[in-house]
Amino acid sequence: MPSDPVFIIGRQYSGNTMLTRCLGQIPEVYSAAAGEGIFFEHRNRLKDKPVYERAEAVISHVEESGVEIPSESHSKLRRHMWAEGTAEERTVGQMYARCMDWVAQQNGATRWAQKATSYIFYVNDIHECFPGARFLFMLRNPFDLAASMKRRGQWRGVPRMADGWNKGARLAHRWARQHPKNMSLIRYEDLVRTPRQEMKKICAFCDIPFHEGCLRVPHVNRSESPYNQSSSQEGIQSSRVGYYEQILTDAEVRIVGTLIESELAEQLYADTNVPPNSLSSAARAVLLAIEGGLVASREHLQALLKHPRHVLH
Repeated sequence: MPSDPVFIIGRQYSGNTMLTRCLGQIPEVYSAAAGEGIFFEHRNRLKDKPVYERAEAVISHVEESGVEIPSESHSKLRRHMWAEGTAEERTVGQMYARCMDWVAQQNGATRWAQKATSYIFYVNDIHECFPGARFLFMLRNPFDLAASMKRRGQWRGVPRMADGWNKGARLAHRWARQHPKNMSLIRYEDLVRTPRQEMKKICAFCDIPFHEGCLRVPHVNRSESPYNQSSSQEGIQSSRVGYYEQILTDAEVRIVGTLIESELAEQLYADTNVPPNSLSSAARAVLLAIEGGLVASREHLQALLKHPRHVLH
């Protein structure tokens, strides 16, 4: 039987990499924190491939997710993925499970954790493959997310971020009510303010032993520096909590307040002062959404030209 994996599935810039690295510091857990899980985005179109091609495609997607597999081990891993079981037990999901379990075992671990910001939209598919999987949905104050995007020069992407925050938080909240043993919502702010207390809760939820080492993780991919996955600084800090007050103008705060669902924000962030909507902020939000939509359309067109089958799927 495959192990029960842990999927960290919050929206972008919400501390997913940090939490995945925290879990990876626990000896029993192998974590793929350097990349983004993409397997379940491709799963359905891999079902009809012949067994050999299916196994090769699974390995390829796993490697694209930041998992390192030595090229000389590919043939051994393929045999491990398809050697056992009936044809029904060689589904693409079973192959993926065996692949990831094998990787974890090669790294001396018994469990594995995968970061994937898109997987909140694939929770049902994942639950079908891994009924015992744990989902950790990282929440972060959407105003701080907007501030992070502004510092990265991505202000035009704020409407898209707000839309993803609304949809993701709504789905995660619903799933947590329906499957409380599988889904847990974790606020970034709580994790960085009381890391030991929160990590103990997370480990208990995932049925993983807590280790002090999980609190010693590097600070990576900060908004004021280019994308990076290494740092000489370690530890969990709360310096980025509420920093939108220094980064966003009053007008920008109102724009973000217009774009996010006020009911969700009040439910999940009752301690945040959500500014009231106004005609001016609504008009600016619409203009920003149009501008952001044009940028997103261009990106989707480029992706369509580069990977037409995947984008159409």
